[in-house]
Amino acid sequence: MMIRLSSLIILLMIISQADVFSQQRMHRMQEGRDRLETLRQVRMIEALDLDEETAARLTVLDKERQAQTRELQRQIDDLHDELEAALDEDESEAELRAIRSKIEEKRNALHENRTRFYRDAEEYLTPRQMAELMVFERNFTRDIRQYMREAQRERRRRW
Repeated sequence: MMIRLSSLIILLMIISQADVFSQQRMHRMQEGRDRLETLRQVRMIEALDLDEETAARLTVLDKERQAQTRELQRQIDDLHDELEAALDEDESEAELRAIRSKIEEKRNALHENRTRFYRDAEEYLTPRQMAELMVFERNFTRDIRQYMREAQRERRRRW
C-alpha cells in the first residue's frame, strides 16, 4: 500500500513537472515570436526609411494585421483538426463540405486582411514605399525561413 502511494505521488510530481516544462516552452515560444515581430518592424522601418510619425502609424497597422492573421490562422488550424476528426469519424459528405467551406472563408478573410493592410498603408506611404514594403515582406519572410533552416541544420550537426 505504501509503495503504491509513493508511486502515485512520484507520478503526480512528474506530471506536474511536465506541465511546468510545457508552460515554460510556450512562454519561450511567445517571447521568440514577440522578438521576431519587433525585429520585423524595426527592419521594415529601416527598409522604407520612414519618419517617426509614419513609422508609428504603420507599426499600429502592422500589429493589428499580425494579430488578426494569428487569430485567423488559429481558426483555420482548428477547422483542419475538425476536418480530420470528421474524416476519422466517417462524417457525411455534406458535413465535410461544410467544414471545407468554413476553411475557405477563413482563408479568404486572411487574404482580405492583407489587402486591407496594404490599402490602409497607402494612406501613409508613397508608391515607392509601398513597392519597397511588398519586396521587404517577401524578402524578410524568405530570410527568416532560411535562417531557421540553417539553425536547425546546425543543431542537428551538434547532436
